[in-house]
Amino acid sequence: MKETYCLDVKDYSGRRTVFTHQQLELKAPNRPELREDGILERIRETIENPTFIYLDLEHSDRFAYYRREYKINSRIKYMKVILQDRKLDLFVITAYRPDYVKERDKTNLVYGEDNE
Repeated sequence: MKETYCLDVKDYSGRRTVFTHQQLELKAPNRPELREDGILERIRETIENPTFIYLDLEHSDRFAYYRREYKINSRIKYMKVILQDRKLDLFVITAYRPDYVKERDKTNLVYGEDNE
């Protein structure tokens, strides 16, 4: 069966990055953000222009792309996209909007500046 994509873009470094409809449907029940209007555009912006990127805490072949979105009551809201390196491309595992950076001081920053 051929994969169909809801996103097929190049990341900030020019690597092809895909998000399948199947993966979106798999993750959406547990991630309400994935059901919001405009979420695919927010994911696209994060992949193409991340503020910073960390290595994933648990998987050496995954990355956490973050994009600062806005601040509410002195807490920064981020768009976070978890990508898996599949050699030929990057694959979106999931995306959501946390108000903290889980990987900060626990793993390597691989791109950008995390000044918070």
